[in-house]
Amino acid sequence: MGRIALLMPVVAAMAKRAGIKDGTRAWYGLALAVGFGTFQLSATILPANVPNLVMSGAAEGAYGIHLNYLPYLLLHTPVLGWLKGALLIVLICGLFPGKPQAPRELTPPEPMSRAEKRLAWMLAVVLVMWVSESWHGIGPAWTGLAAAVITLLPRIGFISGDEFASGVNFRTCLYVAGILGLAMTVTQTGIGDAVGEALLHVMPLDPQAPFTSFLALTGITTALNFIMTANGVPALYTTLAQSFSEATGFPLLSVIMIQVLGYSTPLLPYQASPIVVAMALGKVPARAGMLLCIALALATYFVLLPLDYAWFSVLGKL
Repeated sequence: MGRIALLMPVVAAMAKRAGIKDGTRAWYGLALAVGFGTFQLSATILPANVPNLVMSGAAEGAYGIHLNYLPYLLLHTPVLGWLKGALLIVLICGLFPGKPQAPRELTPPEPMSRAEKRLAWMLAVVLVMWVSESWHGIGPAWTGLAAAVITLLPRIGFISGDEFASGVNFRTCLYVAGILGLAMTVTQTGIGDAVGEALLHVMPLDPQAPFTSFLALTGITTALNFIMTANGVPALYTTLAQSFSEATGFPLLSVIMIQVLGYSTPLLPYQASPIVVAMALGKVPARAGMLLCIALALATYFVLLPLDYAWFSVLGKL
């Protein structure tokens, strides 16, 4: 949501320069591109959205599995990042056409300030630490926390205490903590096992039919998305992963990873709160958001799901 809040004014300024007016189909496409790109494509980067963090925390709490930045990126980015991004561009251009014009007057950007340069270097160091996590063993969360602390240090940092108090959404922090607590509760009380047993009798999970099992696990995630929304799905699904792994013959880590395709592909806007925020900021009608949601979901399930299964197989995850 923070990225959307930052991107929407930038996109609005770009649209104004290109002669795209508010309230037009082209503008709806730009606003939806911000929402869909920010939420759906960020699912391929481990610390980039809330559902990923919930899944990572639930996997570590329930099974002691620690997800690493680079292997996660390799597993999901080719299909759910690059190919899905290309599909999103094609659909937006087709459903929300426009005629942008070349800007006539361009104001040259001001040179970066000293603080901006220092912040850019710090972000570069953080990114290098994330990518090289498998070498040094420092988790992405600790790296990000250290960078956040540096930004708050007197004189060295970039924001004051008042700016931090007014700008940080503590409700999101409490929400993530609550979801992780829910995951542990589901695991310890046996609720996860009970739900898992019920789903095992309904879904076609068979070690002899790996593609059908892959499809069924994605379907479970999609169904849970209607009830719990994207942020809550990983908390429940991850606690059921052991039962699913035994029923399908897939490795436990692979079962946990399969859910990413499902929760990152909402069928309706309400299932992903960042998309709703982008639609509200851009004053996009609900019908336009639903149209793109359904179109991208259908394209994902019919085109990208088989490719994702093939990519999992190539990497030896199934």
